[in-house]
This record gives sequence, structure tokens and C-alpha cells, in this order.
Amino acid sequence: MSNDNLEELEQIINDHGITLQAIEKVYPKLYEPIMNLSITGVPARTYFYWKKSGLIESFGSDESKKGWIKINLIEYLWIKIIVILRDYGVPFEKIKETKEMLFSNYLDILITDKDDYIEFLRESNLSDEKINETIRTMDLVEEEINSSPEEFEIYQTLLGSLIMELLLKNDKGYITLSKEEDEYDVGYFTIKTIAEFEKHVEPFFNKPCLFIPIRSIIEEFLDDSKAEKIAVSLNLLDLKEMKVIDAIRKRDFKEITIKLDNNKDTIVIEVEKDGSILDQKAKEVRRILGLNEYSEVTLKYRNDKNLYFKSKTRI
Repeated sequence: MSNDNLEELEQIINDHGITLQAIEKVYPKLYEPIMNLSITGVPARTYFYWKKSGLIESFGSDESKKGWIKINLIEYLWIKIIVILRDYGVPFEKIKETKEMLFSNYLDILITDKDDYIEFLRESNLSDEKINETIRTMDLVEEEINSSPEEFEIYQTLLGSLIMELLLKNDKGYITLSKEEDEYDVGYFTIKTIAEFEKHVEPFFNKPCLFIPIRSIIEEFLDDSKAEKIAVSLNLLDLKEMKVIDAIRKRDFKEITIKLDNNKDTIVIEVEKDGSILDQKAKEVRRILGLNEYSEVTLKYRNDKNLYFKSKTRI
């Protein structure tokens, strides 16, 4: 890609509140197999059975000589989705079809079926300016797609993109599964795109449908205190954010003020006597900080020192 085209692509990305530096730094982290399978709650025997049955592929997981299974965040998410689908009685064959859709390279598909996708955009509520910008982005990405590192291909999948929409743009993505007679239909949408793609999203709400919220699964991950070190390794929590969580646990603070994004209420936490309340607050704060839902945080320590920081693009 020429320097001019790269600068143009970077400007388009910046206009959406994301930087190339943030993307390049967060991508390898999410791909790294740094968490134990046990954090999913799925036994190793079940994992290997699902793998043998074609429900799971090694998208980056690492099975050590000692038998430890290490997975990355995207694999964690997919395993939790399988658990949900199995709980609702979805057969293996349909789960495999869902996997094929979620892990297919959607950029390849869009480029191959570019005319159909442009027609899809024109049938939506997007402005002509937004449609033209999307088409130009596709043209720029087409030049780069074949030269991207193999380990980044996972982010060109639907599931990978939904995670990035959540972590970089704080969007809420949903995978949907509906059934008519003996046929299952898989779909997806995000909250921030409902207005633009209302015509295509509306059918999901007009029939019985299973909604799988990506955000809730990541929140569940952040709620687990055992996942804190992993969250730090993935850049979901940084040093300043961990200081806030540690202060709550140690009660080494007078007051913590968290101003939430999107004009939501301000959360004020003062020293409390009930440890269980503090534990619950630590979980709530860990989720808010991990998903970058805040605009600013002020921590007042007992020794009258202050820690203050604002929200930022996650890098």
C-alpha cells in the first residue's frame, strides 16, 4: 500500500475514534494463548470431544507437553458461545455451521461479493457519504488484505471484529439464532448500527430468536477475580486502573469518583464497613474500567494523595 493510501486509511480509522497504533498494539495481545482452559468452566475432556467433533479448531491455542491447554480471548468467547448453544439444545451440525460463519474471513467475502454488499448498503439508512466512505475503505483494504500477517487473520473474521468493536468502540454486538421448522438461521448486529441497518435488523425482533450478547460474556470474564492478571496482559486493565481496584480491596481510600461515559450517572464509592459490599464494588469497577466505560476517575487515598485519570482509546 502506498504512503498516500495508508494515510487515507488511517484518517478514515481516526475519524471513527480509533488509531492504527491502538489496533496494532491490541491485536497481538488478544491472539496470544495466555489463559488456562479452566477459566471457561469447560472440562478438558469436553474440550477435546468438541475439538474432535469439529466444533473447535486451534485458532491460536497452545497445548503444552504437560497437557495444559492455553487459549486466547477469542477462543474463550467461542467456547462460551458453544456452551450457550448446547444449553439451548442446538445440535453439533448447526454449531459447526455457526463456527464457519463466525470464523470466515468477512473481508474476503465482502471483496468477492462487493457489488452485492454495495447494494445491501444502499438498501440501508446510510447516507451517500457514509456509503462512499465504506466503498473507499474496502478498496484500500483490498490492497492490504493479502499481505497481512497470518496471526491477524482472526481479526478479519466476524467474531474477531465484534470483539474489536466492543473493545475499541465500546459497542454491543449480538449473535442471533432463529429456527423455522428444522432450519436454523444465524445472524448478527451491533447496537450502534441498528439505526443504519434497521431494515435488516428488524426481522430478528419479529420472531422467536436466541440472542447471544458478546458484551455480557466479556463482562463475565472481567467479573472473575482470577482473570485480573490476564486482563492486564491483554491491556484491558492498565496500572492506574488496577490501583483503583486494589484501593477498594485494601480500603486504602476515602472516596472514589467514576464519571461514566455516554452521559450516565456518576458513581461515588466511599469507605464502607461491609466487606461484601466492597467486593461487589470491586467487581463492578473492574467491569467499568476493563470495558473503558468511564470518562474520568478520581481516587482519594487515606493519606490525602490523589490519583486522577481520564478515559482513553484502549492500547
